Amino acid sequence: MLGAYIIYLNINIYNLKDTIKTKDELYKIQINNRINEINLLNDQLVDLQQILNIGLDLSKKDNIYLNTKLEQSDKKYILNSIPSGSPLEKTFITSKYGYRIHPLTKKRKLHTGVDLKAKVGTQIYSPANGVVIKARNFDPGGYGKMITIAHNYGFKTLYGHMNDIYVKEGQLIQKGSLIGLTGNTGQSNGPHLHYEVKFAEKYVEPIDFVYWNNKTFNTIFTKELSLDWEKLILLIKKRKND
Repeated sequence: MLGAYIIYLNINIYNLKDTIKTKDELYKIQINNRINEINLLNDQLVDLQQILNIGLDLSKKDNIYLNTKLEQSDKKYILNSIPSGSPLEKTFITSKYGYRIHPLTKKRKLHTGVDLKAKVGTQIYSPANGVVIKARNFDPGGYGKMITIAHNYGFKTLYGHMNDIYVKEGQLIQKGSLIGLTGNTGQSNGPHLHYEVKFAEKYVEPIDFVYWNNKTFNTIFTKELSLDWEKLILLIKKRKND
C-alpha cells in the first residue's frame, strides 16, 4: 500500500515538473516576443527622430533654395508628383532597407525596400500621381502579386506580396488612389507589404519618403543625398510654371 502511494506521488511530481517546464518555456517565448516588440519600437523611434531631424540644423545653403524659393503651391505640387507619405494608413516597419539575412533563404542579400506590417486585406494607396506599368498576379522575382507605378521626374514605386490588385497596366492614378490590398503572396514569411522607391532606376531609402510630408518637407533634402535636389526642384518648378 505504501509502495503504491509512493509511486503515485512520484507520478504527480513528474507531471508537476513537466507542467512547470512547459510553462517556463511558454513564459520565455512570451518574454522574447515582448523584447522583439520593444526593439522594433526603439528602431521606429530612432527612424522618426532621424526623419524629423530632431536636434539637427539644416545648412544655410539648404535653407536658401528650399525655403525662400518654394511657395506652398510648389510644395503641394512636389508632394503630389514625387512619392511622399506611407502607402498604408498605419505605418510600422518590420524590416528595413539594406543588406540583411533573408528570412527564407538565410543568405545575405540587399533588401531593396521596407516591409510594412499589415494584416491581409489592408488597403494600399498610391503615394503620388503616376501610371501603372506593372500589375501582376505572379512575379518570378518572389514578389507574388505586385504593382509597379511610374511617377514623375524619374521615380518609381513597387508594392509586393499583395492579396488583391485594383488597377491595371496603363492606368493613370492620382495620389491617394486605392490600388489594392496587402497579402502574403510570393516569397513571404508572413502578411506584410514590401514597398520600394526608385529614382533613375536606382534603389533609394524608402523610409525618407514614407515620412515625407508638408510638415517635414525640408528633412528629405539632407537625408536622401543620392539625388541632386536643387536641380530637380528647379526642373519641377520650371515644368509646373510652363
